[in-house]
Amino acid sequence: MQNQTIIEAKTYTCHYIDKEDRLLLTINYQDIEKRIDFWITRAFLVKLLPYFFDYVTVEKEETANNTQSAKHTDNSTFALTQQMPILLESIDFEALDNNGMKIVLKNLEKNIYCVAVLDKNRFKSFVELLTKTAPTFDWGIVNII
Repeated sequence: MQNQTIIEAKTYTCHYIDKEDRLLLTINYQDIEKRIDFWITRAFLVKLLPYFFDYVTVEKEETANNTQSAKHTDNSTFALTQQMPILLESIDFEALDNNGMKIVLKNLEKNIYCVAVLDKNRFKSFVELLTKTAPTFDWGIVNII
């Protein structure tokens, strides 16, 4: 059995890759030892949306983004440290007493787990990062989010 790899997620960058028709969620892009690139499919994101709405109300207007996003990404560092993306297969959500959220992003095939403990605002920013990066019209989720 393959050993578990557990990584603390500190930064999040997300891009839509047209050629793959997937989201590329990058965790810790500046730290080559702890960087993970996850593919997120349309089907998986659609399954996540009800969970997101259970925990946060996604507002349509722009808000200050506390989560690292593509517009703040140093593209040369991003490209230099890029990993072979792996499929995001599962996310566990655990509501915390302080209204925060613990999330665990998983690839079970490679036994990789990325753990993040986010306050309410950072969790909301994480949700917005994913939902605003997705091609909502093409993926048929424009009226959902």
